[in-house]
Amino acid sequence: MTLARWHNNPGYYAWAQRRKEQEGNCSFAPSANVIDNEEAFKLELAAPGFTKKDFKIDLEKDILTITSEREEKNELNYTRREFGDGNICRSFVIPETVETEKIKAEYKNGVLALTLPKKEVVKIKKEIQIA
Repeated sequence: MTLARWHNNPGYYAWAQRRKEQEGNCSFAPSANVIDNEEAFKLELAAPGFTKKDFKIDLEKDILTITSEREEKNELNYTRREFGDGNICRSFVIPETVETEKIKAEYKNGVLALTLPKKEVVKIKKEIQIA
């Protein structure tokens, strides 16, 4: 019997299916951290051994997809191989509060870090008089 996490969001299943289709030709999906602070979301992906030229970052509607296509090196005769060398991809749903034009990416020490700045929300303060 397989256990699966239940999600109360019907949109999750459509997103998960799209993700499976997109990641169908990938060797592995890298581990990710998502950090939420007041100014921005920060997304970190563990991808050691890559260069910044290896990555392709696409934003289509509200889906941020990070892919990397790299040829596998089969020149050595491995008896055991656990390092991911081939294609990677990972997709994330971006909330409406992110300024998509200002997304920045940086690759350093095997970690791809994306900064997704949040939009400034204009709060209208209205004073209500008690009659």
